[in-house]
Amino acid sequence: MPRLTHVLATRLFATALVLAPLPALAATYEVVDGRIHRDGAPINLFGVNWFGAETLDHVPHGLWARHYRSMIEQIRQTGFNAVRVPICPITLDNVTPSSIDYSKNPELQGLGSLAILDRVLAKMDQQGLYILLDHHRPDCRAISELWYTDDYSEQEWISDLRFLADRYRKLEHFVGIDLKNEPHGAATWGTGNLATDWNLAAERAAEAVLEINPDLLIFVQGVGDNPVCSSNSNHWWGGNLEPQACAPVAIPEEKLVFSPHVYGPDVFAQPYFNDPSFPANMPAIWDQHFGFLADQGRILAPGEFGGRYGHGGDPADIAWQDALVDYFIDKRICDFFYWSWNPNSGDTGGILQDDWHSVWTDKLDNLGRLTAACGLDVAPACSDGLDNDGDALTDMDDPGCTSADDASEYNAPNDDDEDPSGDGAEVELVIQNDWGTGYCADGIVTNPTAQRLTWQVQIEVDGVIRDFWNGRYNDLGGQIAVTGVDWNAQLAAGERTRFGFCAERGATPPPPPPAACGDGEDNDGDGLIDLADPGCENSVDDDEYDPPNGGSLRAALSIQSDWGAGYCADVLIRNQSAQTLDWSVQLNIEGVADSVWNATAEQQGNVLSLEGVSWNNLAAPGETVESVGFCAQR
Repeated sequence: MPRLTHVLATRLFATALVLAPLPALAATYEVVDGRIHRDGAPINLFGVNWFGAETLDHVPHGLWARHYRSMIEQIRQTGFNAVRVPICPITLDNVTPSSIDYSKNPELQGLGSLAILDRVLAKMDQQGLYILLDHHRPDCRAISELWYTDDYSEQEWISDLRFLADRYRKLEHFVGIDLKNEPHGAATWGTGNLATDWNLAAERAAEAVLEINPDLLIFVQGVGDNPVCSSNSNHWWGGNLEPQACAPVAIPEEKLVFSPHVYGPDVFAQPYFNDPSFPANMPAIWDQHFGFLADQGRILAPGEFGGRYGHGGDPADIAWQDALVDYFIDKRICDFFYWSWNPNSGDTGGILQDDWHSVWTDKLDNLGRLTAACGLDVAPACSDGLDNDGDALTDMDDPGCTSADDASEYNAPNDDDEDPSGDGAEVELVIQNDWGTGYCADGIVTNPTAQRLTWQVQIEVDGVIRDFWNGRYNDLGGQIAVTGVDWNAQLAAGERTRFGFCAERGATPPPPPPAACGDGEDNDGDGLIDLADPGCENSVDDDEYDPPNGGSLRAALSIQSDWGAGYCADVLIRNQSAQTLDWSVQLNIEGVADSVWNATAEQQGNVLSLEGVSWNNLAAPGETVESVGFCAQR
């Protein structure tokens, strides 16, 4: 039986636009001078693989253990800023997924695999996570040698790549597509055989993808052992880029990212792991397989590497991973995707432990050596958010700073980095990227006390904040006061968490909206309330709807994520009356709601009617019901 075409899948999801959402702004990604740039500013991809959508489950794994949003928020909180998402073609057909606990993910109930992928990627985009989509398995079962099989043609492969490039083009953080996972076996490079030469197939696919979405980057892996222009030195699948020296792949250099895979003794006992000089012998092997391209100024972003790091497996994996991070630091290979976030990778384990919540801090610390060195083009003691020269100031990314001098400094918010509320939290600011006119930074919050606390910190900010994640902030004029969100607001003794932001230097802060706009109140006495239209006037409530229950209830709609083909929104319902109400509201929306959580729903035309469920249907006087939401397809 032939697969459902994605043309049909697209038509099934074609509906109208949501109530006045902010427009999605796609970004342009290019390689300039050996570095990835977003809209002209250099960035690094500190990434991790979250697999599952390439399997017969057809969704990222772990949704049986926790909510997908909390998973994504934790990925960002642990310090990663990018995710490689493996997929397989059948997932794109919106089939019924498995391995989801719907009590933990109620809004996914009844959704197909493509609709769930939409929501997962939209949440990643909202969190500021760069997204690399990886065409991993043609049959959702096993990695193929070539980009096509007897049951899956090259034409289907290219069509699926174009489908992905077009469907998610409105996601700001959609950085690129990894064309094919781990070419090996029959796959060759530079032999002139159209049926097996991976370099030629990559050229054809890249041309088709860039035709439909020229803003993306194209990630190209190597092959395995190759009959020409290649040593016989036990390459990993997808890890052999040696033939590039003889048969350069004809993809525009500003769009091409080489993405080799490399593993250690936990995955396979390569003979060089038994060399008496191991791991000192490894840099020469890595140089031969792919590192020579870094010496030539080409961009390398390894798409997979990892291992158990001593948590079971081969004890030598610790030395191997340490040596590989040292090598990446030395070669300035500053973009990567670690395998994996999931703990259920049999030979490597993951960043997460088997409970799907706890992390292996030693793995993160090892990767942290790389991100600390690569986040800044300066010596490690500079721009680390620490007071290196004892002047009670901490540095802000200045390429000229030294270990003895904190240049371009700012005042720490208070003595010993303690927040002014007196709750004892400490904060360190670490600049991750700086492009002159702006920068992105992580704030590392630590609880050094012996008791649990709800943290609050203050930091000075150079510029106007354009993006903020894993926290809430109030602008105090040159400083911001930061508190946690629901999942990281409290810290146990000795525990730490992260928030992050990007800021633009020299920018004029946006004016606050008029007090009477976007506040969910009836400001003009017409019995209607506004829905935060930036163009609304003090005397007119734009984007309004009729509040039910004689005006006793007020509802506000907040768009949480928008991925082009659909969106998700939270609904806040407030009881304005002096009596307890069994609430119901009606919303004028554009589109078709396909999932609702914490409410029952009925839609007629553009009117979505919501009523409370058994545990939240009664709203006391003055109470706000905050747990209701829905997703809709355009």
